[in-house]
Amino acid sequence: MPQGIIGPQGVTVISPPAREKLSKVAQLTAADGSTGFAAFGLPKDAFIAGVYFISAGANTTQTVNVGFTNGGVELASAYAPNSTGFDTSGTATGASVGTELTADKTVYVKASATLTSTVTVIVDYWVAPVGQPY
Repeated sequence: MPQGIIGPQGVTVISPPAREKLSKVAQLTAADGSTGFAAFGLPKDAFIAGVYFISAGANTTQTVNVGFTNGGVELASAYAPNSTGFDTSGTATGASVGTELTADKTVYVKASATLTSTVTVIVDYWVAPVGQPY
């Protein structure tokens, strides 16, 4: 259990310190949806905190995979971006969300078919300071 310590000017300091969340963002357009691509890299020791989607419109029959190979599903499997707006990966959440990476990983995004509307994929993660647990 964290301990509260009285710091400068009576401010309570909580130990261990808070983690700063980082995000990587990729965008699938109609042009690259069914082909997929290497979107970005995540570093070794990153703890994957969540996967989110922003859809610019309804993609009624398409799904999106996010993983460590083109078409891989480690972060999101068959997410259906069928309405406009922001959404969590929900039941499409992959097995690597909530885990720590043991090596640097490239993240790929790919749609099952050509998209009707642009889909933005956001992957949140953090890396603990050396010597501190998650």
